[in-house]
Amino acid sequence: MTVGHVSLTLTDKTRNARFLATEVWYPARGSDDNRARYELLPGIAFDSPVAINGAPPASGSFPLIVWSHGRTGLRHNYTILCEALSERGYVVLSADHPGDTLFDWLTGANVDDETNERQRLGDVSFLIDTALSGLLGSCPSIDEDAVFVGGHSYGGLTAVITATGIHGMSPDERVRAIVGAQAYTRTLEDAVIDRLRIPALLLVGAGDLTTPPTTDADPIWQRIQARDPRHLRIDLPDGGHQACSDFAYYMEMLPTIPDVPKLVVDYLESIAAESPVGFRDTWRETLATQTAAIGDFFDAHR
Repeated sequence: MTVGHVSLTLTDKTRNARFLATEVWYPARGSDDNRARYELLPGIAFDSPVAINGAPPASGSFPLIVWSHGRTGLRHNYTILCEALSERGYVVLSADHPGDTLFDWLTGANVDDETNERQRLGDVSFLIDTALSGLLGSCPSIDEDAVFVGGHSYGGLTAVITATGIHGMSPDERVRAIVGAQAYTRTLEDAVIDRLRIPALLLVGAGDLTTPPTTDADPIWQRIQARDPRHLRIDLPDGGHQACSDFAYYMEMLPTIPDVPKLVVDYLESIAAESPVGFRDTWRETLATQTAAIGDFFDAHR
């Protein structure tokens, strides 16, 4: 299936005109050569091998996935995963969470955890509102009975709290199932976890040093697995913390990009240093495993 792509800036007028820079991937028709281009940092960008900017949407209605980035992340750190899920027939949204992006942390504009969690939960619900209202430009219509949320690291926590609520905020009842990829969950109280009433998939990297299984996957899994057989956990033998992101691809592309600032090189090398030995040879297979698992899991709960 052809993947269409648009970049949007959405404004939540109910939350002090909060701006969300957003990427949208969607099932499309046609095969124009206007490939999507993703800018990692100013002056550092790469072309998509798959997505077509502004491609005409496919007919019909499609399930929705809102994908949430990790702490210090950006909305287009997961383009390979998001494009592949769109190829399977999903409309996929990924937005920056202002207050917890790379640029916020570099400039000291990052927010505290409670504020971050409140804002992230609000962002996800706003993105769902926008999608269901048909306000995503050329995107096809959304099947309102097939809404899903997934995320990486702190985005995995975001997926959980979308289903459970937190800090007095209510869960989003429209969400049918969630995915946490290398999810950061150690700060979630048992009372919050116990409010999880929809199916959850945990993708766990055996070589994850940032959210190790012992601190982030095992405790929540032990708490939820006995209560609901719909929950699923998949362990990735070669998976590190960035197993679902584009960072391994960035490392491959780095030598082809001239005049990359040392700050960027050092940042990527620091991530590579925390990855399992051999990850550069296995990342494609590990990412494909996760893509298939997410697609199959959400398909099962439509």
